Amino acid sequence: MTEPSPLLTLFQPEEVRRKAHLLLDRAVAGDLEHVAVSLDNLDRAIETVLETTRENYPDFQIPPYGLWRDLEAGGIDRWAALADARAFETAGEMLVAAADLAILGAFMTTLHPANWSYEDRMTETRVTGRTASALAAFHMFAAGSFSAQMTDPYRVEAETLVRLDLKELAAGLQWDVRDNVDDLLEMQRHLKRLGEALALRPDLFGAEEATRPGLLAIALAQNGDGTVDAGDLLDRLLEGLAAVWDGGAALGDMCFGDSFHHSGLPGTAEETIVPFHLAAQEMVYSLVEPLAWAGFEMTGLDKLTAPSDRAHAALFAHTGVLTVRDDGQDLLPDIATDRMIEIRAVSLALTDRLADRLAAELGAAPGDVPLTCILEGGTARAGNRILEQASGNKQMPGKFLNPGAVFWLPFGA
Repeated sequence: MTEPSPLLTLFQPEEVRRKAHLLLDRAVAGDLEHVAVSLDNLDRAIETVLETTRENYPDFQIPPYGLWRDLEAGGIDRWAALADARAFETAGEMLVAAADLAILGAFMTTLHPANWSYEDRMTETRVTGRTASALAAFHMFAAGSFSAQMTDPYRVEAETLVRLDLKELAAGLQWDVRDNVDDLLEMQRHLKRLGEALALRPDLFGAEEATRPGLLAIALAQNGDGTVDAGDLLDRLLEGLAAVWDGGAALGDMCFGDSFHHSGLPGTAEETIVPFHLAAQEMVYSLVEPLAWAGFEMTGLDKLTAPSDRAHAALFAHTGVLTVRDDGQDLLPDIATDRMIEIRAVSLALTDRLADRLAAELGAAPGDVPLTCILEGGTARAGNRILEQASGNKQMPGKFLNPGAVFWLPFGA
């Protein structure tokens, strides 16, 4: 397996965190154009998170954040049922299938038709948002929509992603092939680009005759000492998939995916880039459990950052910590991008502040409560609940988070 590109080391989680905290400090000082912060209200955010945690996990036995919680909507463990029915012969075989689904599920959490909801007809569960994206991906996966093997449906393969039929995609997503044709064509293109990216990197995603995203997880697991480093896994995902997420920052032929130039940052072109890598980090978070099920441990999770998404922006806006300065005027594209960066970066850095304060509230030292559990137990859940209750509220900051209508940014879900 090849070494990751040296340039990518400039845009790893430590750089995400550094730039985010730099912008938070400027917001606290009143030096950002689009965002203001009141740390005096952080206690309100902490209490909201604690209330959410106590309601959902009263014993504080909190599972990791990731796709698998969405697949338990309605109290049903869909993956466990699928795995039992499939009866995988080896732990490695199970790991590749679960990793296929984890990476695909994060990749499909993109913009979608307005007011879309997904009905899980087997359980009569109707869901919206990222849970809708997750269940749609799961049921298409279970139906073999992404597999090239008729006898083994539980696979995601490059060649199938490249030639995915539009009508099959519409049926799987429960989108109307006429009314939602533009969204369907974008999703079809999005999945095709994923398939092409996988096919271009057989050193990362290939083994024998197969090219599957989940093969990366098994290769890293088997080449290690029983552990997989989260930062190393993220390196490989960024190297292999960054070019799929077009619309972000680029330097020459190098694309950096979910990273953007902020006009207010000094320095070289590289130094003005604020990276986020939201979708790639979501993939890593969702691979924690498949690796554990197969007997491997993911280390270095503290290297990852909180999701720079709508849910976290909503949490801090709702509790008065974050204020978006909005005069109701349409902004030029570069200025709208600056606003998006400031909201996302400040929300990410505020989650770090909240995590440290929350640990102290629980009588633990900073860092002793894993961020992945804080996300699942409180911040992501609380933010998503706020979004659900604020449906149609145009003051929520989520409306500012995709100024260029970049399809892959997972803010519509």
